[in-house]
Order: sequence, then structure tokens, then C-alpha cells
Amino acid sequence: MPGSRRRVVLIAVAVLLVLDVGRSVYARLGDARPTEVWQPAPEVYADLAWPPGSDVAASASPGRRLYVRWCATCHGHDGRGNGPAAPSLIPRPRDFTRGLFKYKSTPPDQPPTDDDLARVVANGLQASAMPYFRDLLTADEIREVVGYIKTLSPAFAGAAPQPVRIPSRVPADAVSLARGRALYADLGCDSCHGADGRRREKQRDAKHYPVITRDLTAPWTFVGGSDPEQLWLRLTTLSSLSPMPSYAESATPTERWHVVNYVLSLARTPAWQPGGHLDGPGQHVDPMTRGEYLVHAEMCGLCHTSISRTGIYRGDDFYLAGGMRVGAYPQGVFVSRNLTGDPDTGLGRWSEVEIATAMRDGRARGRVLNIWGMPWMFLHRLTDADARAIATYLKALPPVRNTIPDPLHYGTLETLAVKLTRPLPAVPPRVLTYTEGNFGAPGGGLARDVPQRVLVGAQWVVVVAGVVMLVLAGPRGRRVPRTVRGWVVTALVVVGAVVLGLVVGIIVRLPALAVIPPEQIADAVTGGIPHPDPERLSDPARRALVERGRYLYTVASCALCHGPDGAGGAKLSWRVLGTVWARNLTPDRDTGLGAWTDGEIARAMRSGIAKDGRPLHWQAMIWDHASNWDEEDVRALIAFLRALPPLHRAIPTPRPPAADDCEVYTFWVDRSTTPGCR
Repeated sequence: MPGSRRRVVLIAVAVLLVLDVGRSVYARLGDARPTEVWQPAPEVYADLAWPPGSDVAASASPGRRLYVRWCATCHGHDGRGNGPAAPSLIPRPRDFTRGLFKYKSTPPDQPPTDDDLARVVANGLQASAMPYFRDLLTADEIREVVGYIKTLSPAFAGAAPQPVRIPSRVPADAVSLARGRALYADLGCDSCHGADGRRREKQRDAKHYPVITRDLTAPWTFVGGSDPEQLWLRLTTLSSLSPMPSYAESATPTERWHVVNYVLSLARTPAWQPGGHLDGPGQHVDPMTRGEYLVHAEMCGLCHTSISRTGIYRGDDFYLAGGMRVGAYPQGVFVSRNLTGDPDTGLGRWSEVEIATAMRDGRARGRVLNIWGMPWMFLHRLTDADARAIATYLKALPPVRNTIPDPLHYGTLETLAVKLTRPLPAVPPRVLTYTEGNFGAPGGGLARDVPQRVLVGAQWVVVVAGVVMLVLAGPRGRRVPRTVRGWVVTALVVVGAVVLGLVVGIIVRLPALAVIPPEQIADAVTGGIPHPDPERLSDPARRALVERGRYLYTVASCALCHGPDGAGGAKLSWRVLGTVWARNLTPDRDTGLGAWTDGEIARAMRSGIAKDGRPLHWQAMIWDHASNWDEEDVRALIAFLRALPPLHRAIPTPRPPAADDCEVYTFWVDRSTTPGCR
């Protein structure tokens, strides 16, 4: 090669290398710092040392120590309902300082009795995030907790409250049911619950947080229990805490019994009993209602809502506005998408079809979503109805302006070299990192991905300019081949360069390639989730329940941590919560859930308390989101877990926060049994 052409090649290669190194450097620096780190006022959401109670002085009262250990994660250190896990819970935890309680036996203007409080602590509240403690606390300890809760509000300073006398129940005969039906309408019950008792209406509690009206045909969801006496008390003793008023003045005791009888007559057969069928909010015909339910119960908020330095979600004013930094070396650095209805920075101008396609197939506007930045391979199994429902709800979310940059990618050579050391075609990173704070741009300005686009554009300019200069650098009469052999050699060189470029481009982009069918990727990830054995599920209702559980296990991305087979073992480490491993969920009695009762599984799922009483951090086991699953879906998930093949896999014991835990929330894709950030 003549010297001039050699110089052109060397200069072009050198410049390309410098630009490529620049891309690698910028991928590390471009999103190194968040735009903002939100820290809530402690009276709204308060930080909590982990494990709970580890920072309580030994001189504190027994009630205080027990309260912080078992209650503060939701209700807060000072009892204001401001615990760090509270933002995702619907309804929000009780604010004990207000002295207003819903599930009690006393008149609306009086606080509950000690027995009322002890009953709730011992038995929990049905189908809610409030767990039962009767197997973890002694009767004396429950009384200590009750005593401490009473010190949090001046409402208990007066005379001892007196329970309401419950009159004998009116027989639930045809006359009573007819009278109850008429009263149901006259008292305005149908305005919130609907004429059929099934309306899911969003209302606001005394602190303006959302609550959902109860489906009266599903008594298993009545939080205070469905015993007739408890329902009569609800109609009688409710305070200003609840959107639902007390009817002590507007209806006689007998009339309240008629209403109770009528409401109980609306009950349908539950899905887990013969003759029952799934008919909860996950099957609601209104897409907005169904979508809202699915979004709040699934993992959407886990990545698309930014968090404080201690893992508190910014859910009040920034829900699903994106901005979380996701590191997936060597795939790139991703920032979670703004899913609100903002027309400029969110999904306001996206069609429902576009949103559903992005969720299920990873095909967004102008690009393919990398599965390590957005695990759409699990959402690929969403039904058309569920995908449309979620899209409908997302488009209706209050708009929040937060510009999200495109992913940052490392230089071509670095990406190629590292990806060739990982299994193809998925090229899994060894770890995934999730950084607190907002990496979007709520105030606008230069997008963080612009310098990367400039570097990539400059590389293409160098390539084109280099080719042109390579041609022009030759002698005037020899700038193009003059013989057949010369043309053949040139053609082979060009074809070889194109093929090499294509191979490099494919490897660099794996697995985010448009030519790979989404079904193929989803099958590779979710195909190992077991199907229940139909021979063991002869009852149609049971079979439908287990199939629903498998569906939820898939689309809720449970397999991401617990594996397709449910045997668990995935490790995560963060200075906030320590080092934990995903539990073995199979029915193995020694290492799995075989020795757990359904109630214990549901408590862990909804309230973050393991069978042995160990607290589960909401950022490790997402029970704060899972608490929003309807009772039918909780039972469906449990039924599916019971149907899994039992696998004996011992899971390491979680370790509290230590100095060698990761500064940033880190999830191990590769298997690791070593605690800490290594």
C-alpha cells in the first residue's frame, strides 16, 4: 500500500479508536450522578434502620422495642403511618397519632378498646398488608404493643371507651333481604359500591390517600372480617377516618341488620371452591379498572419510580415517572422510561397499541428494548386484554415532566471483547445495578445521551471520510482497479469488511436484535416455568386457579429472582438491606415452602414477614407491591407454588447490612453464595 494510503488508514483507525474509547468513558460518566435525589420529610415518610429495631436503645420500653421491630416498617417510628414501605400500599397504613380507627367496637367519637387493638394485632386484617402476629407474639407482648400504640395519640387519654351493644341479629329471611335491598339504595350504598355491589371506585381517606371501595360479592376481601356482627359494627362505628360514614344516626339497629343480611346475600362462590370461578379485579371488564389494579400489583413501580437513598419510593408526586439508572455491563446503562401521560416526555402521545407492543415485544419507537434494561420477555405473556388495560391506565396517569435519555453504550471494541466472554446470544451481565435518585431531566435541558450521539456520529463521519480519502490518496490513474483481478480483490475486501461489520454489529447489539422473534426470546426465558399436571387437578375451579397462578408468576416477573423452576438462589446486596438470596418457593419441606401454611405464605407475600418472623425488606421481596394483589390472585399464586415440583435447594441465610455490601443496589445474574459485594 502506498505511504499516503497507509497514513490515511492509520489516521482513520487511530481517530476511530479514540472516539471508541470516548464512548466507553462517557458510558461510565454520562449517568454517573443523578439529576436529583429525593429525600422525603420524615413526617411524610421516615427512614428506618435495617433490620427494624436494630437502632432502638436497650433502655426503651418493651412495647417500643416490639413496635419498632414489627410495626414501624409500615406505620413509621412515630406512628404517623409514614413507614418507608408505605408509599406502595393501598390503603396506606394507619396513622396512630390521629386516634382514628376503623375496625373497632366503640362509637364513632371514641377510640377502640384494648381488646379491639389486641384483636387486630393478633389476627391481622383479612386480605390486606396488615399481618397476624398470634404465632409470633405472646399475649403479653401483644398487650405491650397495644399499650405503646395508645401512647402515640391523646385520644386515649380520656375515660375508657365503651363497646357498642350489638343487638340480636334479624333472621335473614325474604322480608329482611327485601328490606335490606331497599335500604341499600336509600342509604346511598349503591353510589359507591354499585347496584350489584361490585363497583371498584377510588376514593380518598382522611389524609387524601387512595382507598378502593370493597367488592361486596367477595366477603373474603372484607378486611375486618365477614362475620355478621363485624359488618354490623362497620355500619355503626365508622369514624371520619373512612370515606364510608357511620349509619348509627341514619338507620336504626334493626335496619342495619337488614343491610347486613342483604350484603351477605350478594356473596358469590369463591374461585378456590368447586363451582367458583375467577372474577376479581384482574378480570374486570373496564380496562381502566383492570389496568390500574395490574400496574399497582406488578413490578412496574419497582424500576419506573425513583427512590430515596434508603429505598423509599417517590410515589406521591413522581409515580412511574421513570429516571432510575439501571447498569447492565456490557449491555449498557439504561434509565427507566417515564410511563406517565406527559405528552412530551412520557406516553401521552403513544397509542395503546404502541405501549402494548413495547411491553410485550420490546419494540418501542425507533429501537428494540434490551431485555437486561427492561425485562419485557416476562410481559410477553400478557394477554391482549391485560396489555391493553395496562396501556389504557398508563396513558391516563397524571402527567409528570421528566425527560429520559436514551441508553448509553460502551465503545464497540470494549463491548465486543466482553460480550465474546459471555454466553451467546443472551449475553447476560454478571450483575444488574439499580441506582437511587432521578437520572431524568424534569426541568428539560441537554439530554445526557447527546454526547454519545455526537461520538457515534463522528465515528461514521470518520469511516466515510476515510473511505473517500483512501480513494483520493492513490495516484490519479490508479484510484480504481484497472484489471479484472483488481476488481475481484477490491470486491472481496469490501464484502469481507461488510460481513465483518455485520458480525461485529450483531454481537454488539445482542440480544436486542429486531430479527430475533420476541416469542423466541420469551420462550428461552419463561419456557422453563412448569405447567401444572392436569391429572392432579381434576376440579376445573382448582385447575383454573393454578393456571392463573402460573400466569401471574410469569407476568409479575417472579422468575427473574426465583427462577423459572421456583428454586430461588438469586443474590442481591445493598448497604441499606444487607445481602439476601431469593427464597426457594417449591414445596420441598426442608428448603422450600413445604412446611409453610397458606396463611404464612400469604403473610410473607403481602406483609414481608417470613414463617420464622424474619422481616423481609420491601426492596428485596416486593411485598409492598404484592400487598395490592386481590385475594383471588394471592390464592392463585399460592396454588401454583403448591403445584410446583419440589426441588431441594438450600438457600443461604440473609445477612444484615455490613461494610462490604454494595453501595448501589446490586442484583447477581450469575449465581453467587458469597455475602457482600463480591
